[in-house]
Amino acid sequence: MTQPWAPKGVSSAAVKEEVDGRIHLGPLGLAGDEQADTLNHGGPDKAVLVFARHRYDDWRRLGLDLPEGGFFENVTLEAPGVDESTVVLGETWRLGGAVVQVTQPRSPCYKLARRWGIDDMVRRAQQTGWVGWYLRVVEPGAVARGDDVELLERPSDAPSVGEVSRVLNRDKRDLDGARRLIDAPGMPARWVAKLARRVAGSLDSDEARRLGPDA
Repeated sequence: MTQPWAPKGVSSAAVKEEVDGRIHLGPLGLAGDEQADTLNHGGPDKAVLVFARHRYDDWRRLGLDLPEGGFFENVTLEAPGVDESTVVLGETWRLGGAVVQVTQPRSPCYKLARRWGIDDMVRRAQQTGWVGWYLRVVEPGAVARGDDVELLERPSDAPSVGEVSRVLNRDKRDLDGARRLIDAPGMPARWVAKLARRVAGSLDSDEARRLGPDA
């Protein structure tokens, strides 16, 4: 349900609740899930947000103790060695009764900081790269907590989620990295266009959206 939280009553659907039992996963996400900002969130290429469970331990070591679900993910994934550094664009999984495909890293916005009252949280997420990633739904199906995740296909020449996040959000002057990503398979068209502008000499960014109206 879309609900307000934090100072100024920012509207968000990011306050997620754990669901018991099987639930349908369709082209636009889990049944009953909502996005308040449909311009920047949701849609077929952002149907499901995944966050690696062990990243919560990593964040605790940096002094940030959040409950599972604290990064607004739909799926908290417990799989040894599976995170932003190892998952690649175009990777396809069987998740419960559905088939899903990795599309892009998450670009956290200011609502994450507002939710937890931590002003620099978005910048910290960008610096660490511990941000999670999105899936599209290739074959709809029912999913439930505790379902197995099976790797079906992994492109050999695709960049990792972490590499894409690094070049886009942290190392913005890595033009060689930007050129590699422009030619990489599976890159979203809008990000290819953004990187092309960067290589051409414009370091424009969407920081105003991600960091918030007061940034």
